[in-house]
Amino acid sequence: MPKVGDYVIIEGTKVGAVRREGNLVGIVGSLLKIQWVDGTESMISPGAGSIRIEPRAASSKGSSKKAPAAKQAQKKKSGGKKR
Repeated sequence: MPKVGDYVIIEGTKVGAVRREGNLVGIVGSLLKIQWVDGTESMISPGAGSIRIEPRAASSKGSSKKAPAAKQAQKKKSGGKKR
């Protein structure tokens, strides 16, 4: 059973279609609300075998919050070197 915070992966079903990945942010009945890595959100009701859900690991919960701050620090450092 999926839980809010789980990671969702949907493979493309047509030639040239890309994989979509995101985080499960809500569940309403059989609908799953997913925030994709590009920032958009969708409400979907996936068919059997069309979606892969990776459970949220306890250790990744804290590390995901730290990653953006580390990237911002790197951007500031690299931005200062270019000037």
